Amino acid sequence: MSVFQHQTLACPSCGEPVPFEVVHSVNADRRSDLRDAILDGTFQAQPCPSCKEEFRLDPQLNYLHIGAHQWIAAHPLDRIGEWEDIESKDQALFDRGYGAGAPATARAIGEGMIVRVVFGWAALREKLLLVEHGLDDVELELMKIAILQSSGKVEDGELRLLDVVEDTLALAWIDPKTGADISTMRAPRAVYDEIVADHDEWQPLREQLSAGAFVDMQRLLIPTA
Repeated sequence: MSVFQHQTLACPSCGEPVPFEVVHSVNADRRSDLRDAILDGTFQAQPCPSCKEEFRLDPQLNYLHIGAHQWIAAHPLDRIGEWEDIESKDQALFDRGYGAGAPATARAIGEGMIVRVVFGWAALREKLLLVEHGLDDVELELMKIAILQSSGKVEDGELRLLDVVEDTLALAWIDPKTGADISTMRAPRAVYDEIVADHDEWQPLREQLSAGAFVDMQRLLIPTA
């Protein structure tokens, strides 16, 4: 089930107390509206009654969608430097709930489940969007790397998938603080398909990206402790 907790938070703009329903767990099979809110960017965002400025909580939740075979642990973006330790703990959490340490009924649910760890709303939204369009996240990260290698252009932000329209993938550099688009780009679906079909040149990176639940090109860039 989806788990909510009523809290009073200080508005980041004016400091006034704001009643807030903090979500710790999302069951998308029962609450598809919460999944839709993550996709449209309104999830865990609301205006302050005093100053009217809208603010959004950082993600700190588990997301389950049995129908899409997804189990995702989402964390604040500023904790991405801890990815190795967090990945290990979240994998253990999944194993206790749906893996070898779980009851038979829960293990049956966990079979075939894709376990992922993400940091920030843009990363969580991207994982949901990928499933919707039948894309693989490892291959998408390889495509991002290919785009960066060919363009040589790197913005100060995160490169994320925004949408898939017919045979085109729309991506954008996202400002990690505001979530706003810094710049956008489009890539033919054929670029993604070529990488999927290439079982040799991309295989070493493919294995590195898929070595754990944190499937993101940042895995290759952020040094581990």
